Amino acid sequence: MLRRRGAEGGKTVFSMDGPLWRALNFIADVVILHFLWLFCSLPLVSIGASTTALYYAMMKRIRTNEGHVTSNFWQSFKANFRQATIFWLIVAAVAAVLWVDFNFCFTWGGTMGHIMLAGCSLLLVPCWMVLLYLFPVLSKFEGSIYTIFKNSFLMSIRHLPLTLLLTVIWATVWLMLAIFPPFTGLMLVCGAGLLAWVTSYIYIQIFRTYLPDEAEEDRKRTDNQYLHKD
Repeated sequence: MLRRRGAEGGKTVFSMDGPLWRALNFIADVVILHFLWLFCSLPLVSIGASTTALYYAMMKRIRTNEGHVTSNFWQSFKANFRQATIFWLIVAAVAAVLWVDFNFCFTWGGTMGHIMLAGCSLLLVPCWMVLLYLFPVLSKFEGSIYTIFKNSFLMSIRHLPLTLLLTVIWATVWLMLAIFPPFTGLMLVCGAGLLAWVTSYIYIQIFRTYLPDEAEEDRKRTDNQYLHKD
């Protein structure tokens, strides 16, 4: 309901639906999603499916501000397992080839080695751009393997400033892991959930361009929350 600015409401910061409780609930969901991702990624072959499910559950949590992250995670994990696993195997194969190529370049040395190293480095750029979008895109859109790969690459180019921002976020995480050992402890407790939380805001903004109905739902939900704010 509407109330006059400055009027005393029934809620306090410590009430069950107050800001503190909502923040604690959200932190708990981040940790839960982290361990769900970690558990489902243990077989290694299922990393693609668990990452897809992680982004599906996190983006839905952010958009709707509702719980049920566990059920949303399992729903996406089961629905996308086959296709996400194929994507992950392709990613792993490409990564293995690039790793062998880079090692070969360093071993070879000389002018030819430097030329090949430059070529491999250039090839790494589009691969990274696709990887940034691949599993978040799969969590939101349906399509063939070719379509998902193509659209992931096209989105990364169309939204290049946000692609660079995503790269900076990942680079910052790796840098912190390298120079600040206590950061490793944080990553072990909630790393996957924390990264998904930070980057999901970017993906939500990007995907609204292609999902106008969802964007309208978010706008109405925001307006409704404002009008019914106690």
